[in-house]
Amino acid sequence: MLQSLGIRHGELIIYELVSDEEITSVEQLHVEILYQFPRTLMPSKKRNDIPQVLRDGTLDIASIVTRQLKYVASGSLFSIRIVGQIYMCRVLDALDTQGHSVVFGEVSAPTSVILRSAAVMPSTDWNHRWDHYPWLQRIQDAGFAGYDTVVTDLLFHLRLALAMDHAVITSNGLLVQGVGGVGKSLLLRTLQSELEKIGIPVVSIDSWSLLLSEDLNHNFANGLDPEGPGVLLLDNVDALFDEGEVTSIGRKLLQQLDLWAGRRVAVIATSTSTLPSTATRTGRFERRFVLDVPTEDMRQSILLRLLHGDKSLARRLAAITGGYVARDLQKIVRRATASAKLTLGSDSPTWLELVKAQGSIEPSQLQDLNVQRPVKAETWDRFAGYTTVKQRLIDLVSYRFEKKAALQRLGVESVSGILLYGPSGCGKSMLVRGLAAASRANFVQVQSSKLLSKYFGETEQSIRSLFARARASAPCLLFFDEIDAITAKRTFGDEGQDASGVFARVLSTLLNEMDGIEGHTTDVIVVAATNRLEALDAALVRPGRMDQAIHLGLPNIVDRVAIFQEYAKAMPLASDVDLVALALLAGDSMTGAGISAVCKEAAFRALRENEDANTVHQRHFTEAMAAVAAQQS
Repeated sequence: MLQSLGIRHGELIIYELVSDEEITSVEQLHVEILYQFPRTLMPSKKRNDIPQVLRDGTLDIASIVTRQLKYVASGSLFSIRIVGQIYMCRVLDALDTQGHSVVFGEVSAPTSVILRSAAVMPSTDWNHRWDHYPWLQRIQDAGFAGYDTVVTDLLFHLRLALAMDHAVITSNGLLVQGVGGVGKSLLLRTLQSELEKIGIPVVSIDSWSLLLSEDLNHNFANGLDPEGPGVLLLDNVDALFDEGEVTSIGRKLLQQLDLWAGRRVAVIATSTSTLPSTATRTGRFERRFVLDVPTEDMRQSILLRLLHGDKSLARRLAAITGGYVARDLQKIVRRATASAKLTLGSDSPTWLELVKAQGSIEPSQLQDLNVQRPVKAETWDRFAGYTTVKQRLIDLVSYRFEKKAALQRLGVESVSGILLYGPSGCGKSMLVRGLAAASRANFVQVQSSKLLSKYFGETEQSIRSLFARARASAPCLLFFDEIDAITAKRTFGDEGQDASGVFARVLSTLLNEMDGIEGHTTDVIVVAATNRLEALDAALVRPGRMDQAIHLGLPNIVDRVAIFQEYAKAMPLASDVDLVALALLAGDSMTGAGISAVCKEAAFRALRENEDANTVHQRHFTEAMAAVAAQQS
């Protein structure tokens, strides 16, 4: 038969197929009447929702319930008709003949029904239980791990709202924000389950279902006593705010928040995007709790749950999954477990299976954010020469992403910005891509000149969006190529006004965003490249911003030999080719890009000389070098 379980207001009904043998007869049923349906949007001042015909004994609640209800699930909602009116009710407890609670049972005529009103539940019950409730442990056991600090802060403000402590509370709305897959919906489901266990009424609604509803007068207060305590959970609340515009249902939600001001009712909503200012002002969704992309330590906590406490596997996998959120980690473990089951007959994945699964699953958020992961071809070794510069960059990045604790012990902050400067053609862009690959970081690259827009404020918004993408995909290198295009030195007129208002606003936005990633809190490093160091504004290169300036000059003889070897290693060279001699011949003015051009031109000259050529000779390189030098001059 079909069994209806876990019915929550505003959610889908879940059906399971069970046998009759699994159904237990209910001896005693405890229920509460929540509200009359439909209910008006304005909160009622009445404290008792029990109909008069039940209070004066005209009708018996047991006969009504047993006639209209056949099966019950603990904690589920159901409706009954009393004197032509529909009332929404909730099952508080269902007991068998031994006095034990049953998850699912059958109601019959002998079942006794005990009625309670949600409005008269003693407000001190939940408050006392809260103090002794193992919140963090229960939430972790449900699978939501790694965010203990955020959860503790959220629970603190939730309790303030439910206790209605006017001395400290300013808002009934609590907003949980984060990219897709970090676990916002799981957190809401877990909170609903745990809050109900200590006697706090909870109503859960998915905002997308409201948009599909034809009833625009949906009552957000359904199932909650307007005087509280009560919690409304709203998943995907940003669906009610279309690109900063408030929809009609979104407007009703904000009106309901205003009506609940000063009452013991809280609204916890989730969002992946920023809500408009009208929704986040004082008294509404004023308090924000951000679920960032998990750090390595947080990923390790999540993986410990998924891998059933295997610390070694969790630690090793956490180290190579930068940018992955909880949903991605779950996919990796599931795929590895399935592979281990098929190949080894084991339910426990091996390290090899986990690595294979990780290689086939890309962080889901990177697809939405247009963030790159450096390809294998862009390895650190592809950038030849410049050994000292490369080692310096590796040290700076590793102490930001992997060795923060070492610097914290010494009381200093890790690098927040790196500036590469030097002549064009030395490989600054290629060096940064190789750095991202070597550090296993995500990579956001932008050509600075393309940020400039003729429309007011659009350039500044583009910069804010870039930093938001970088923060959401941490650990990340945010690379501004040709940064001098947007950060030229500011000049001031006689009255102190900026003579170039557009560039001043752009620079100000960039500096503000860089200040936001300073320190240890965000695994984002801003890397910029320029061949005009003298053109940059002094505010950009002060400590805490671009505090590490590294010169990438023309290659010396050792660098040129290494670069020639890198570009020529795939070429079929004749025995007369002397790369050291070519490096000496190139001189100190030849850049890495020039050497690349020489190797390509030498190959073309060999083919022009003989289409069947299978080797490149020294003379081809010498002629190519002369041709490239003539073009550059």
